[in-house]
Amino acid sequence: MLTTQPPSLHLPPLRGLPILSPGALIDYIEYLRGLYTPSVRGSKIRRRFPSDPPSQTNTTLPHISSQPAPDLDQIAALRADQFERAYTIRWLTYLINNAERLEGEGSEVEKVIDGASNLLANCSGTSSAGIINRVLDFPSPRGVISIALRDIPLENGDFNSVGAQTWGGACVLSEMIADRPADFGLVARDSTTALRVLELGAGTGLVGLTFTAVANSIGIPVSVVCSDFYPSVLENLALNITTNFPVQNPSISSQFLDWSSLADHHPPPLPPPLDVPCDVILGADIIYEPEHASWIHACVSHFLDRSKASEFHLVIPLRQTHALESGTVEVVFRGNLGPTILSKETIVSDVEGNAAQEVEYAYYRIGWSRA
Repeated sequence: MLTTQPPSLHLPPLRGLPILSPGALIDYIEYLRGLYTPSVRGSKIRRRFPSDPPSQTNTTLPHISSQPAPDLDQIAALRADQFERAYTIRWLTYLINNAERLEGEGSEVEKVIDGASNLLANCSGTSSAGIINRVLDFPSPRGVISIALRDIPLENGDFNSVGAQTWGGACVLSEMIADRPADFGLVARDSTTALRVLELGAGTGLVGLTFTAVANSIGIPVSVVCSDFYPSVLENLALNITTNFPVQNPSISSQFLDWSSLADHHPPPLPPPLDVPCDVILGADIIYEPEHASWIHACVSHFLDRSKASEFHLVIPLRQTHALESGTVEVVFRGNLGPTILSKETIVSDVEGNAAQEVEYAYYRIGWSRA
């Protein structure tokens, strides 16, 4: 649980920072990150279990605890305290400016400075403008996968640009990929051909970035395409890709994709790398309008490779406010026409930093019928 002690009391004195180990400094940065980076709702998996079989409609709605998280008011008060924010800014600035005096391995010191720099951007005013820098960590068989993200605000209040923020479903799907890569096709293969992966409605790119990082950690070649529609979202997506893979990396790219165009009877030809079938398709929190399920069905029908046991992995929140939209998944992906639901699980997650609340998700594995 996040401590409610103010930074001016919890952080070590400035003059003592250079003699602290990188591990100790990272602990302090994590404390500040929890305090000054707003949490992502429903982002930590608590439990998962099989849902109703595909032939039945699951009407489970989310259980949201009405009990506030312990010390939530104190944390909010600390966040709003201008003296504590100013103290934090001075502390982080001193740490960054004295990086050369820090003791430890170069990679460890670099991690400290990167974390401090992201937090300084949040504390210095970008977060008040709607820009949030995050670092999300996911345990994996080969170690922790860390993904740096920038969230940006809605553009002129346009809900179409909502993908520029990180949503809980993307965190949940990323955690699943990192924890069980084999479930997503990340297994040793005889072929040297890269595994072709498409993320629909990539938003900040978290899922695609995590998939790429996990694949790289276990030495499996992949070609991940993070697709989206809205210009500002694509611009931010490209920046997040460059941040995590600063050297030009053929394993991951961003691409414009209009779902509705593939719902036409005569869809237009698509440019590379969207001109070949995919082994894996990923989607998180991408059903928030009634027509989205039909458009996504058209995309999956078009892109999912029929010649293999290829799958579409979809995570959607079960919320009362979007019951109609999420229900369309059960209708559209049932039957013999096109890809169908192969299995379904319910995943219960807590809100990062607030274990007193829960959010439920439906996790679908969708593919061509194996009958």
